[in-house]
Amino acid sequence: MIIRTTFIKMYFYNSLLLVSNILTLTVHTQSQDLNGIGISACGFYGARAEDCGLSDVPISKIPVNCLSIFFDGVTVDLRYHVGVPCMCNPNFNQLDKILKMKGSKRVFLLYGHTTIQEWTAMLACESCNGGTNSLDEMKGLKAFLDEHPGIDGLVLTSLEYDDDSDEFMGYSENLKTYLEVMKKSFPNLFVGLDLSGRFLIDHFTNPRIPWLDITTVDSVTDFYVVSVVFLNECTGNDFRNGIAPITASYTNYTLDKLKDVLKQASIPKEKIHFKFKINPTSDPNDSFTYCDLTMEKICLQPQETCTWCVDTLKSFNEKGNYANKYGAGFIGSSIDFNDPDNCCNCEKPFPGFNAILDGFNGVTTKPCDLLNRN
Repeated sequence: MIIRTTFIKMYFYNSLLLVSNILTLTVHTQSQDLNGIGISACGFYGARAEDCGLSDVPISKIPVNCLSIFFDGVTVDLRYHVGVPCMCNPNFNQLDKILKMKGSKRVFLLYGHTTIQEWTAMLACESCNGGTNSLDEMKGLKAFLDEHPGIDGLVLTSLEYDDDSDEFMGYSENLKTYLEVMKKSFPNLFVGLDLSGRFLIDHFTNPRIPWLDITTVDSVTDFYVVSVVFLNECTGNDFRNGIAPITASYTNYTLDKLKDVLKQASIPKEKIHFKFKINPTSDPNDSFTYCDLTMEKICLQPQETCTWCVDTLKSFNEKGNYANKYGAGFIGSSIDFNDPDNCCNCEKPFPGFNAILDGFNGVTTKPCDLLNRN
């Protein structure tokens, strides 16, 4: 009887475990398919060796939980030519390498006109002329997508007003027409909008002129990337938990403030993916280049990097929890600069990305001594 009872208990436990795994897989799949991104994604620089003289990070080394890759990016001009901003011998080797090796991951490309003034000229009267300019632009985009097959989605950039912008009457309606034309032209393409957290806080705190009505374009928008990568500059010693603090007395640009603004802007929680900076930042007056600012240097050269701004594993956990509470997922910027070789001797390589994912899933990341800067 004891053996039979034990067997029944073990069978019951294994059955529950199997059901749990099936449910987890189902939830994961639904999360991936809801807007194409999944709960956890990463930006990929892709040219560490070519631009920085550092070891390259192959696509196969990127964490399996990086469900989608975001690559920056291409622009389109008013002649509907899609390429890089300078238009001088564009090199898309890195993009093609990602597309060839992506496996089950989806690839999203940042895309757009370079300024809001160009967007204004392009959109001018799309809602009243049947999207004539949009249709012409889609021809140029189709040629690019045909040359680089495997792109799963686009993130439209530079949609925010700058200090020189005048009000664009009908902006929301014209952009909606553009998005409708894009979705009709490429029905299998996920399309999202790139929004700066800093801009959103500025605009909804003290609007200078009317901007985009999210409720107008939402029906043809799959997701929103809300970036806090540049929420603050790395100045002084205030930003010991990164440049996107949850709350702070020394800046108005906080994640607490942003969550209120997102609600005010009527951006649906289930479509928000927060983009967090997972590599260090230095004072803008320093001479460091992007290539210099790697996570591994925090651990290997603590004396030289003690003034840099970077999250702790605890604050990365908190940001993951925040993304779960106020959004559908997150994107870690430049995964290949987040200690891919585990020089910091943490539980896993890519410590920032994994700590955010832990926080999203309600898990506390194990301490990592070399990243303890207190």
